[in-house]
Amino acid sequence: MIRQDLQGTHILLTGVTGFLGKVFAILLLQEVPDIRLTLVVRPRRRTQTALQRFEHIADTSPALRPLRERYGADLGRFLGERVQVVSGDIEKPRFGLDRPALDALRGQVDMVVHCAGLTDFQPDPARALAVNVAGAKHAADLAGYWKTPLIHVSTAYVAGNVSGDIAEALRPGVGPSGERFDVAGEIRALQEACRTPSKQTRIDRGQERALALGWPNIYCYTKGLAEHLLAQRTDIGLTIVRPAIVECARTLPFRGWNEGLNTAGPLAWLISTAFRRLPTQGEHPFDIVPVDDVARGLALTVAAVRRGEQPGVVHLASSDANPFTFERAVELTGLGFRRWTRKGGGTSADRWMRWLDPVPVAEDAPGPFAVPRLKRWARSLRKATARFEPAEHLPTVIADVFGDTVREQLDSLTEQLDEANTHLVRIEKMLELYRPFIHDNRYVFATDKVRAWSDALGDDEAAFRWAVPELCWREYWVDVEYPGLSTWCMPVLRGEEVPSDPPSTPPLRLEQPSTTLHELAGK
Repeated sequence: MIRQDLQGTHILLTGVTGFLGKVFAILLLQEVPDIRLTLVVRPRRRTQTALQRFEHIADTSPALRPLRERYGADLGRFLGERVQVVSGDIEKPRFGLDRPALDALRGQVDMVVHCAGLTDFQPDPARALAVNVAGAKHAADLAGYWKTPLIHVSTAYVAGNVSGDIAEALRPGVGPSGERFDVAGEIRALQEACRTPSKQTRIDRGQERALALGWPNIYCYTKGLAEHLLAQRTDIGLTIVRPAIVECARTLPFRGWNEGLNTAGPLAWLISTAFRRLPTQGEHPFDIVPVDDVARGLALTVAAVRRGEQPGVVHLASSDANPFTFERAVELTGLGFRRWTRKGGGTSADRWMRWLDPVPVAEDAPGPFAVPRLKRWARSLRKATARFEPAEHLPTVIADVFGDTVREQLDSLTEQLDEANTHLVRIEKMLELYRPFIHDNRYVFATDKVRAWSDALGDDEAAFRWAVPELCWREYWVDVEYPGLSTWCMPVLRGEEVPSDPPSTPPLRLEQPSTTLHELAGK
């Protein structure tokens, strides 16, 4: 059914350079006959055209390994027959596409799927407005110009600071707090607030307004504004897809693959360090969904729209049918950490710490290793080392012989304490950002639509099945998620390089038909 629904479909896709966009594109290219993708890619100024940037991704990104292994030297031809790259920028009206490109795509594109977005929790609101709000508007403008449906990828956490069952629905003009607001006026007010040259002032004002309307941070606020703005449109068929926390792949492109910093990565890193007590509500769901399952859910949504359905809002989450709690996540992170160190991962300090089990704790009872207490200890010890002078505090005979050595050791300890304090400040800020999601709010997202579509699939369509309700969390977290985070995410937190694949020789080039959109807009 789904292959028939999607066969020959032409999708204009944004966000292919990102985490979900790559996996979604790979799924369609592998599983759907005659699929056509027009990819909007922003060039890297003078260093790479849009086409060159995509070719480099196809040639070196680990995510494309399955296609490289399957097609080998023929990959350039395979991609050239199914993929065209246009140079565009979602921050510009109609993505900056000129009239020849727009007219060349008129009547070809069947659907716009908008995956691109800014995912930082607390970004500069001026940037978030340009990417998350204006980008969504520009995607809708294209869909309206071509008279095609729009599937807009948002986040389940536009639900805001609420607890309980979250329906697959949107109340236009009503914030999570229940307050009514004018979305156009809200956007204008935020734009005005962003006129200040101080980035921190912009962040403070954006956060203040987000909280006033019931959103926990600027990310959820701007994604929410985008939803409310799009809901006012009468010229497009709109579907909103809301993934929960998108994490390591189960099978596609391969087991454990991840990219960048996702929500679970910093938390897993945190409780794998000496900081072993995570302030959270252990019984609250930790709404994890593997990235390839999100891609499958998105494909099921696209197929439903192609059949003429109007899904409205679609959640892609785990908390209703197969909840995974923070208590369980902390326990399994400890188990994953122990397995990783037993196999030789980490430092000698890491291998020693594997015997200290991480535990979830109430925020008002964090124990002796609470971050504020550790910061006080570090500051007090630093002051003591800075004040200690060997010549004044040691016997003369000892100071004469060992004074310089003691001073060097104290200076080294002072540097370590400064680093520790910086590390603790970082942890404190991280916990503050995560608090609404791991402590304050209990979210249970309904997923009735994607489960119904999946249940209707035939036996030969397992590649698209929504398998989240049957996911074994112990197996996934210990054998897939933690090793994946250790390989692809935690190095980023440590300031290290993440592995990529070597380019082919000669470098991959898409083999294009004689007349393509590349010649119009891809350079």
